[in-house]
Amino acid sequence: MTHTGQKGTPVPAPEKMFAPDVATAAAELFRAEFLRAVETRGSFNVALSGGRTPLSLWAQLASMTDLPWQNVRVFWGDERFVPHDHEDSNYRNARAGFLDRLPVNEANIHPWPAPRPGLTLQQAAAEYAVMLSETLGATPGIDLMLLGLGADAHTASLYPNDPAIFQPGLTAYAHPPGIEHPRLTLTPRALSSSRTVAFLVSGEHKRAALESTFSSVNPDPAYPARYVGARRRRVIITDLT
Repeated sequence: MTHTGQKGTPVPAPEKMFAPDVATAAAELFRAEFLRAVETRGSFNVALSGGRTPLSLWAQLASMTDLPWQNVRVFWGDERFVPHDHEDSNYRNARAGFLDRLPVNEANIHPWPAPRPGLTLQQAAAEYAVMLSETLGATPGIDLMLLGLGADAHTASLYPNDPAIFQPGLTAYAHPPGIEHPRLTLTPRALSSSRTVAFLVSGEHKRAALESTFSSVNPDPAYPARYVGARRRRVIITDLT
């Protein structure tokens, strides 16, 4: 078991998996974790990521009609604070990419709150924390946490040197300089409670961030992924050798 403390207890370096096709390798991992969870616990809890890298994965998942999708519960590791039908919404893209094409129980799909009159970023983050606790318990038992890694080294919506990295609860909010939309995100504590954490990293433009982030296990807020552990397995799936 590998956890990270809120003050930055070092976690072991993740397993690195080279894959010429990141989406295909991620789909294989998704299937394996799905079947393992259903066999062991009767359901599969997965948290999806955003950005461009997962879009090809969504297309592959949509074709996996043989999986018991009625036993899946879907969450998101982070989200832009935008309406659910906004083109930049992680929720919208996952629904269009695969969730609406499979028999997933609507009650088991858990997006972050969208903007509404009077709702602040802080309140939206708190609402998602309450939902997670009510649905999964005080220590969320996510079976598979899918994460990306930005060229600036952010993961989920934990940006370099942002205070959200050190929030003690399950969720946080942020609006870093230069980022168009405010963000809602799970904290390192919540991310690290996952059984398997998979970083999907594709493209030469992310090489420097990948190498710098995982060149050391020493906590450094310039590299938020160093604060993310896992209960069973932490893996990087990348097309970068």
